[in-house]
Amino acid sequence: MAKRSRMMVLSRRSEPGEEPEPLGTIEQIEKMLAAFNTAADGSSNSTLGLLRLHGPGFVLDLPTSIDKPMQMMASVNDDETAWPVLSRICRNLGWSMTDGETGQTFI
Repeated sequence: MAKRSRMMVLSRRSEPGEEPEPLGTIEQIEKMLAAFNTAADGSSNSTLGLLRLHGPGFVLDLPTSIDKPMQMMASVNDDETAWPVLSRICRNLGWSMTDGETGQTFI
């Protein structure tokens, strides 16, 4: 039986009651994530309206129909490899991760 991907939502960390802020522009996000070995693979995803970025053990889908996205989806394929990188991304960029299935948030 094939292992299912774990779906996580990445967004900017905010205090309860605060208005959430965007992650940045598409270009800013790409540049920030490049420092974490996470980048596009060169394939065209424009028909999907998504920019797909590949990282160690995970894939990020970033909506391109919005100038400054508020969140992006992470499909985690390998917890052991992905978790340390995603944790560093969130810690260093002031983002959080929310498990799409349980609603648990990680900072």
